[in-house]
Amino acid sequence: MSILRNTRRDFLKTMGIGAATLALPQRLLGDQPSVRKPNIVYILADDMGYGDPRCNNDESKIPTPNMDALAAQGMRFTDAHSGSAVCTPTRYGVLTGRYCWRTRLKQGVLWGGDPSLIEPGRMTVASLLRGYGYATACFGKWHLGLDWVRLPQDRIDPDWPKNGRDIDFTRPFRGGPVDVGFDTFLGIHGSLDMPPYVWLKDDRALDVPREMTREGGRLGRTAEGFKAVDVMPKLTQAVVNYIEDHAKNRGDKPFFVYFPLT
Repeated sequence: MSILRNTRRDFLKTMGIGAATLALPQRLLGDQPSVRKPNIVYILADDMGYGDPRCNNDESKIPTPNMDALAAQGMRFTDAHSGSAVCTPTRYGVLTGRYCWRTRLKQGVLWGGDPSLIEPGRMTVASLLRGYGYATACFGKWHLGLDWVRLPQDRIDPDWPKNGRDIDFTRPFRGGPVDVGFDTFLGIHGSLDMPPYVWLKDDRALDVPREMTREGGRLGRTAEGFKAVDVMPKLTQAVVNYIEDHAKNRGDKPFFVYFPLT
């Protein structure tokens, strides 16, 4: 497989040109038919090893033909460094462009009932792109906290596990994807093993989790019919449907899809 190699200086130069283009007045971009903004699909793989895709490791035991094709037809970076080795800080850095430790979270990750980590008014890549005419969508594992409405003390069942037992699932939440620049969201609040187990759409839960199960491994509140094994197939199909819908019905309007796998 041939590899297109770029130096760090080449990469920064390319990114600088792209940033300068975005910074141009909209009238200079939007009024020119020849300037077509690219669609963007950002896939964030949870717990994927560097050597899992065969484009990085000929001896990988996992067939990855689609990722191999993307690598062969595009560009891959083989000298990269992360500000954090765990989930929540990584997502904060990806979406805001800030160092992941510039939040209240100094170690570990958020849990099921924790409030939003992205500060009100903070620019994200989604809000930036939406300002330049992009449709924006998030499908997958959010894991950046949500500002839920809390139940009054007399309605909280003390026998239920701590994470999520005081949430009013009948009320919309704030501080989620649609409050930080995404037009639409479908997914779950955190890891598959992190209760409560319930589907989220835009700014609310699609059901009230009333059962107590170990659907994701840990004991927690679970919505009727929620199955961990169904999450990835449903999310993947939702992304495919979104892209196909845009190709068919949205004309030349560009889109940004953020697809954080569970």
